[in-house]
Amino acid sequence: MSIRITWFRRVAAMLLDPSGTARVTVQDPDPGGVALALVTLGLALGAAALPGQLAALNEALAPVGQSALDLHRQAMQSGLRRVIVADRLMLPPTALLAAGLVVVVSDPMLVLPAVRRRGLWAIVLLGLAPLLVQEIGELALTYLAVPTEPTPGDAVGLGNRFVSGPLLLWRGQGVAPRWLEVLNARLNLVTLWCVVLWVIGLRVVDGGRLRSWHVAVPLTSLGIAGVVTWMMTPLVMAALLGKP
Repeated sequence: MSIRITWFRRVAAMLLDPSGTARVTVQDPDPGGVALALVTLGLALGAAALPGQLAALNEALAPVGQSALDLHRQAMQSGLRRVIVADRLMLPPTALLAAGLVVVVSDPMLVLPAVRRRGLWAIVLLGLAPLLVQEIGELALTYLAVPTEPTPGDAVGLGNRFVSGPLLLWRGQGVAPRWLEVLNARLNLVTLWCVVLWVIGLRVVDGGRLRSWHVAVPLTSLGIAGVVTWMMTPLVMAALLGKP
């Protein structure tokens, strides 16, 4: 238990003192402990939001007394529930994929022995700590920003109203363009915060001197991960929604 508490504290410390936390992590690497802490905290925050979103979905799909419409809503419900549960219980896939790419690309450039490689994995995983800040913001909005008469779309996207990307600049009328929403989900202050932490971590692992590739690798990894997850989204959504 004490080991787990240590890594919970280290996840929080990475947000406040990334350089110091990275140096300590290099000396005491435990990527499994970091992953456990991130998953545990992410699941707890996501699960806390589920009752609010599922209640909004039930309200949005409540029977209205019209048989055809009620049957259509009933057919939608199970698929939308799966979408909500998957969205709440999984950390953003773009950042997760980007973290993996950072390690894969950086490892041969650093030429690390096995022990130091564990430190690289631990530091890159710690760089995902800002995702928990996003989870906290989404949790708050799930209960504070419920529309009076929610639609199914409102219920599914309730937590996604926590915006920290280009959508902040949208001043148009009505719904923002789809491309802007896609970009906002992948390039925002939270994912850029992860990039900054990865840059700091790579610098520490590489001996303390900042090099251009320390910046280029995390940024490129985020860009590639964003394109991959954008391309995979229709397939994943179709699998979650299933047949109507």
